[in-house]
Amino acid sequence: MYLDYLPYESLRPNQDRMLDAVYDAVSRGEHRVLMIDAPTGTGKTSCISAALAAAPGKIVVAVRTVSQIDIYIDEIRKIRARTRHSPEIAYMVGKQKVCPLQGEFGNESVYAGCSRLKEWTKSYVASRLNRMKESIYDPTADGVPDEEPGHRTFCPYFLRSREAFEMNGNVHFRRSGRALDVVEALKKTAASPTELSELCSDICPYEVMSLYAQNSEIVIMNYSHLFSPDFQDIIFQWLEIDQEKVTLIVDEAHNLGDAVRAMSTRVLTARMLDLAEREVEKFEGSLGQARLEESREKASWRREGIKVIRILLPRLKRFLSSRQERGQEGETLLDSDLFRSFLYDGIKEPDEALSYFSDIAVAVADLNLAEGDRENLQGDLQPSLAQVLLFLRDVEQAEKDAAFQRKIVVTSIGGRRHARLEVNNIDPAPAIRRVTDNVNATVMFSGTFSPLEAYELYCLGEENHGEKLSIPNPFPKENRLLLVAKRATTQLESREDADNRGEIAGHIRSVIEEVPGNVAIFFTSYPMMNNYRETCRASARRSGKELFLEPRSADEVSGLLDDFFRAGEGEGAVLMGVCGGKLAEGIDYRGNALNGVVVVGLPLAAYDEIQKEINAYYTRKYGKTKGMLIAYTLPAINRGLQAAGRVIRAESERGVLLFCDRRFGSISGGVNQFLPEWVRVDLIEADALEGRRLIQQKVKEWGIGRGQCKDAASSRKDRPLRLGGRASHQETEASPQGGDLASPPKKRTKSATRKRDLRELARSLGLEKPVSEKGGTRSP
Repeated sequence: MYLDYLPYESLRPNQDRMLDAVYDAVSRGEHRVLMIDAPTGTGKTSCISAALAAAPGKIVVAVRTVSQIDIYIDEIRKIRARTRHSPEIAYMVGKQKVCPLQGEFGNESVYAGCSRLKEWTKSYVASRLNRMKESIYDPTADGVPDEEPGHRTFCPYFLRSREAFEMNGNVHFRRSGRALDVVEALKKTAASPTELSELCSDICPYEVMSLYAQNSEIVIMNYSHLFSPDFQDIIFQWLEIDQEKVTLIVDEAHNLGDAVRAMSTRVLTARMLDLAEREVEKFEGSLGQARLEESREKASWRREGIKVIRILLPRLKRFLSSRQERGQEGETLLDSDLFRSFLYDGIKEPDEALSYFSDIAVAVADLNLAEGDRENLQGDLQPSLAQVLLFLRDVEQAEKDAAFQRKIVVTSIGGRRHARLEVNNIDPAPAIRRVTDNVNATVMFSGTFSPLEAYELYCLGEENHGEKLSIPNPFPKENRLLLVAKRATTQLESREDADNRGEIAGHIRSVIEEVPGNVAIFFTSYPMMNNYRETCRASARRSGKELFLEPRSADEVSGLLDDFFRAGEGEGAVLMGVCGGKLAEGIDYRGNALNGVVVVGLPLAAYDEIQKEINAYYTRKYGKTKGMLIAYTLPAINRGLQAAGRVIRAESERGVLLFCDRRFGSISGGVNQFLPEWVRVDLIEADALEGRRLIQQKVKEWGIGRGQCKDAASSRKDRPLRLGGRASHQETEASPQGGDLASPPKKRTKSATRKRDLRELARSLGLEKPVSEKGGTRSP
């Protein structure tokens, strides 16, 4: 069975239940779906071993981020090193991640630049083949001329990856011998994406990836390759994979529904319309005298298509411009009756008009006249006319299908306003089922996949369609303290109440001041984070800790985390962020990186007209209780659990977790019943004073001293920081670096505390003189 593939000497608690379930589902097949809720530390990645033992064909692993690929590469390396098996693993990542020329395209996207150079390269190869008057042309044997970067007439990497041959008077292309040699080399090693470029040398990495994926036992893909409406109908055909023999593993599956919704969104922007107009001009210019001599019947579709486009594109531009100038900033529902009456004024049959529009879009693609930033799996640019057409088709689909939501989005960047129109498919289940209903078996797992019944409805669209398995937390219960506020809440009606604000502030202060080392405070929104900024600043100063704020730019995250982690080796630091933000998900805070987390509030979405429409759709589909859970409550629970899950990432680590909102507790109408069982069982309800006492007691129970966490801190110095996913040491590793908390701050006298409280009051009133402090603030 699967133990033959498992690269570990022993199993973790309950890991056999998980692997048995995976082996059973995959071996039985028949389009089964297995959903697993398994906390960090249960060894979820080892499911690949059970799947390898049972799979009738290829295993496809769907991941959300590129960083997750390294986790599976590491697991396969262990299988190859510690067992008698040598599974081959390939992956597909976006061109922007692997293209050697990506820095040469200037304002042009990697996809547009690649498509242009590929066409020029094929023309170059065809001309060389004709000139040499041979049946096969191998560019590597001919010698590749050097060109100035940024001014290329062909892509040297794509050139070396293909050979040309003549058949029946036409030029055809196939993979070059050099590309096949690289694939053979990849079979001998499990290379990570960062190592791929070096192995490919002067061959196109993207071409090598797609070729190797056709033959390997395991293929890792981004969610979009499988579930995007643009790709999912052709991905298996393109990779020459028998879909019925595919076993699908979906990692971090709690993200799948939202990710599929995002992929299914059609967007219309001013830039798309400009590019579409350029495509029409190029198409008209390409007609030439030969087209003018066509019969009227043959030319009628062109005339009608161009006529329709010349009406619709200017109207769309005017509509967008008016919303950009006068629209309210943010997201609002699109008045479809107003939009459609304006757009199709004077057009009797919109469907017929869009059919003529489609004829021109297809012709633009056939004649390689596309202008745009998106491409299909074959690497061909998708015409912007086609993107406009797909948007308009979805607008019409929304007239018949309530799952399609139409929006206007107005943003302001650098003082300039921008408007776009969107059509969102808010129900991901049909797109997910188009894949899961046609593969051998699907295994979905996540550390925050609770409640499974709700995710089953959200992702699969019906009850009891999948088999469900929940795995207990494997870490020692005595290593964690889970608290929930007894009185504090961020509910609107209590948000500004003085006593309530005092309770929230008291809970925040207790974690900052009583939990040694690094702590993080995650809020429901940026305005709320700013409301408690001074509370965190004052407590950080009292504790001798630095204060870090979530940056506005994602580019600043890595540097901020480096500083934050370094601070954990000393007196510690306080990190302020937002649930669902850049710092609350996908970052591995191991060892001394994080010893305490506060989740302030239940991070529900804004209750605006857009959310109300989503709520109404799911309420109609599943009833009020289940519908509201899926549409409104479930995303908030997940954001809260993801933020809370940043602490205690390994068996030896200790930490404090505080849900600072009574709705996480046992009150009627709360969300306690939807939390994972191990969280519900461990949660202790407490007010701010009780919470501080319990934290002090637990820290004392742990017997923490100033020198006890030095080994953990020093071991972390040599550990690479990894963003966007679990570290390579991840949960399949036994006993990662230790996680004892740092020593507590020195005891404060009542007099000293009183003086500090007075200074905090003076500072809030603008009366305090500047002072030097160790706990500085790193702000965005």
